[in-house]
Amino acid sequence: MKPKTVRPPRFARWILARLTQYEVDFSIAGDLSEEFKEIVSWRGRFYAVCWYWGQVIYSVLTYLKIFILSGGIMFKNYIKIALRNIFRNKLYSFLNIAGLSIGIACCLLILFYVQDELSFDRFHTQADRIYRVNPTLSTSERTVYAATTAHAQGPMLAAEYPEIEAVTRFSLYGAKKIIKFEEKVFFEEKFLWCDANLFEVFSFNLKSGNPQKVLVAPYSVVITEDMAVKYFGSEDPLGKSLMFNNEDLYKVTGIMENVPKTSHFRPDFFASMSTLNLKPSGNAIRDLLTRINYFTFVVLREGTDPKALERKFDGFIEKHLGKAMKAMGGSVKLELQPLTRIYLHSNRDNEMERTSDIAYVYLFSGIGMFILLLACLNFMNLSTARSANRAKEVGLRKVVGAGKPQLIRQFLGESLVLTFISVVLALLLVLLFMSLFRSISGKALTTEFLFRPVLGAGLLGLLTVVSLIGGSYPAFFLSAFRPVETLQGKLRRGTKSSALRIVLVSLQFTVSIVLIIGTLIVSRQLRYVQNKHLGYDKEHVLTVNIRNPETQKKYEAIKSTFIQHPDVLKVSASATTPLGFNDFRAEHAVGKPANETFMLFAQFVDEEFLDLYDIKLIAGRNFSSRFPSDVKNAIIINEATVKKLGWQDNPINQEIEVGLTTLGKKRRYKVVGVVEDYHFQSLHENISPLVIFNSCLYGQFNQISVRIRPDNIREALSFLESKWNEFDTKFRFEYAFVDDQFDELYRTEERLGQLFGYFTILAILIGCLGLFGLTSFTTEQRTKEIGIRKVLGASVAGIVVMLVREFTKWVGLAVLIAWPIGYFVMKSWLQNFAFRIGLEADIFIMAALMALVIAVLTVGYQSIRAALTNPADAIKYE
Repeated sequence: MKPKTVRPPRFARWILARLTQYEVDFSIAGDLSEEFKEIVSWRGRFYAVCWYWGQVIYSVLTYLKIFILSGGIMFKNYIKIALRNIFRNKLYSFLNIAGLSIGIACCLLILFYVQDELSFDRFHTQADRIYRVNPTLSTSERTVYAATTAHAQGPMLAAEYPEIEAVTRFSLYGAKKIIKFEEKVFFEEKFLWCDANLFEVFSFNLKSGNPQKVLVAPYSVVITEDMAVKYFGSEDPLGKSLMFNNEDLYKVTGIMENVPKTSHFRPDFFASMSTLNLKPSGNAIRDLLTRINYFTFVVLREGTDPKALERKFDGFIEKHLGKAMKAMGGSVKLELQPLTRIYLHSNRDNEMERTSDIAYVYLFSGIGMFILLLACLNFMNLSTARSANRAKEVGLRKVVGAGKPQLIRQFLGESLVLTFISVVLALLLVLLFMSLFRSISGKALTTEFLFRPVLGAGLLGLLTVVSLIGGSYPAFFLSAFRPVETLQGKLRRGTKSSALRIVLVSLQFTVSIVLIIGTLIVSRQLRYVQNKHLGYDKEHVLTVNIRNPETQKKYEAIKSTFIQHPDVLKVSASATTPLGFNDFRAEHAVGKPANETFMLFAQFVDEEFLDLYDIKLIAGRNFSSRFPSDVKNAIIINEATVKKLGWQDNPINQEIEVGLTTLGKKRRYKVVGVVEDYHFQSLHENISPLVIFNSCLYGQFNQISVRIRPDNIREALSFLESKWNEFDTKFRFEYAFVDDQFDELYRTEERLGQLFGYFTILAILIGCLGLFGLTSFTTEQRTKEIGIRKVLGASVAGIVVMLVREFTKWVGLAVLIAWPIGYFVMKSWLQNFAFRIGLEADIFIMAALMALVIAVLTVGYQSIRAALTNPADAIKYE
């Protein structure tokens, strides 16, 4: 019915009285009149808006009042009965709510992780038009996927292709710098040089300074807020100077907000590229094949097809590098990678910072959906199982006048209440375990996402869907029964609902078993990686970075001092550890065709390095001070290089030319030794050809490795620190153990294993809750049957076996389904490792046994309780 006409409230009438002073006609309810648009007085506008919204709110409240008076009593009754049924069946209500809330909470936590991963680099306003230029160098033996180009690459592309609107470059990201202001001295790594148009391309928020001028002048630098506080405290940094490497003064010209955590690179210092004084030589080959350490980003004009532009780059390479590539026996291809795909989709060798992998996003998204599916299946399973016991209730309600629509609303209302409680508990669980999830995932996740409208809409949709599905069977199936049949007990336990429950149980355990298989394989692969012999001994070796150039000159004195301690066994200097960053270059073997080059990695070490790391020398000799020529023209190679060059018969005294012959720069080095292959890259990669140079060449070392006895590590560290502070008064003693650095390479896989384990436990828990509830329901339905069987002589063990067998056979079916799924999923994941475990049968058998044991324990508890029931009480049942 229509609501009756009401007078406006007193407040609205007071506003209306004030509006009459402006002779404004608001006779058309709900519409703003033309006269309103002509009011220029701010008071008139204020009163008009208040009156308009006052009338709207008053009308809504009036309709709401009529709705409550007409249907509120019935609605209240539905809620009361729903709560009464929930408390009457406490066990099933708890199982339903617990399973669903845990599932939703897990899904939300995974959603936070996935949302954070997908949001990288999307805060830039031009993100959809920014691309990075990636060169791919292919030779006969290897393909190098690089993320950096030569310094001249970007400007030359922009000059030849009008589709490119702007170019900006970064250089030497991660270069270690000693930065000083007055008495404050720090060692910084997040430093790069960039072009002056940085803030026109990227949407970094500059708080102080002119974005078009801050990076124009040489020796100017923009720093983040954190660095401003670190070096200048509460002072204004603008105009002040920072000393870099005790040589150059950089003037602070701008302060910017800290780079968002969802950026794939997060530097603290942006220095002007003009400082480097880069000028093209005029020789395109030299300009494009030297200084290949610049990250080049381009902004494409609106409507430009990046794939079409990529195809044009083939002509650019042929024009400028065709002859050089033929001489090197290789090829170069330029690709445009969208900025927003770098973090998750990049497979480049020299990224600015550690990136992620879209495969993990897909994997965790799948796990989240599986767990939520498990929870929903569990909810539906228990709802359909309990619904049959309410057939007589439906008959009584129909006898006293309840119609089918009312019964449908009643059952759906109960399902809605259960789901709503589960959602609320899920949100509380998310808040409770957010800090734990942050530590496991390594993500700086916040609860801000909980308050976004999109999440609210998603939870509302989930609430609606789960409520409808969970309550649909009792709502639409039971409400259609005739009262006479239900009251006379003629309602048959249909096979359809039993079959549905069997399917749901099988699906639940299929998902659980797949997760168990994944957890076992990930943990076994990580153990394999951690325990595999790498070709060197990484235990009880610590490294110290040399930050001060003056300290580097004192190395021999430092070495002789360190070795005096009885717990210090060996000391060595090198550019990197065996598993550190290695140079990668094109070389030519003397005696091979002039145009035949090969790519290899390079390390710089001293004569103690091989002994300290216990790297086996299988031919020739080590570097030695007894041979002065070793400093300038001696090298050691690994077995992979010997095989690559076909020197298996006699590699010693063979020669390699280092440098690009197309540029006229080359030097010959003689092979003096061959080492056994060792893993100088992660186990994701095969062992590549390697050449080892003497680190005394040009003083190319910045790390000191120290092997210490394991018996008294703390005392040895204290001695090393005290002696280090005598040699270097500017930088404190900072060390890292090599085995910890090795473990860091597989931190992503380790987190994957932890998350797999936690989510597997939760999936099993949800499955067990559902199985426990179904077992309780089944034993309750078969109480009289169990009593009769005991009277006829059935043993307790026989009854337990009968009840357990009914459920475990469907778990066995789940095992057969889960095995091939787990095999193909984990086989795909293991392809990321060049060195990996095999998919042995024992893993799958173990997963199946674990699932069966869990199912038997879950079902067995209720089965034993039912089997121990007094037969006399059971027969009197009902």
